[in-house]
Amino acid sequence: MYWLIVVIVVGIIIFFVWASADVGSNVYLKTLCKADREDKVVSLTFDDGPDKIITPLVLDILKEYDIKATFFLIGKKAEKHPYLVKQIVEEGHIIANHTYSHSGFFPLSNKKRVKEEIKDCNVVIKNAIGRKSKLFRPPFGVTNPIIAKVVKEKELKAIGWSIRSLDTMNKSRESINKKVISKLHPGAIILLHDSCRDADVLLKQLILSILEKGYKILPLDEMLNIEVYES
Repeated sequence: MYWLIVVIVVGIIIFFVWASADVGSNVYLKTLCKADREDKVVSLTFDDGPDKIITPLVLDILKEYDIKATFFLIGKKAEKHPYLVKQIVEEGHIIANHTYSHSGFFPLSNKKRVKEEIKDCNVVIKNAIGRKSKLFRPPFGVTNPIIAKVVKEKELKAIGWSIRSLDTMNKSRESINKKVISKLHPGAIILLHDSCRDADVLLKQLILSILEKGYKILPLDEMLNIEVYES
């Protein structure tokens, strides 16, 4: 009987950890992690920018192949480089909210703090491009009841991913490219970062590999059929 109770308790703990840590669990918050479609299309998303060195290199590659992506910006970085925020939008890409500070303590924040993080990031975005984002990606892909409540109150759409590149890890760009391509599927949302080394090198490899597989790379709003800015 004792062991049964232990097993049940451990199982409950594992469930709640998974519910919070897996961005696609949808236990607390409905998160769009892929498009429900069968045609060979995918969308590229970048987190944790803008970076004054890496982001322009990434933009150059996207322009070279005429591909549009979505950038989930950290507000305090965007505040330092508003010209990059404008450049991203002017070149046809989507800007989205990734909190103001991207603090490691964000998943443990109270409701007031969560509201401030999201609001402050959107203020920075609006100051730069004149519009607020309707898209939000939780830092680390972690959700909980508090984050879910704020996202719903602010009428934002939570965006996750179905393929995580793990490009922030110290691996060769070639191995990361192969890993992503091995997981490719229709409607995939691919998570990348315009804040890590050789992001442009990886991006070029990925684009070529994705196109070689017969896939088309679409903007996120087109693939998901959603609005991305407040009207």
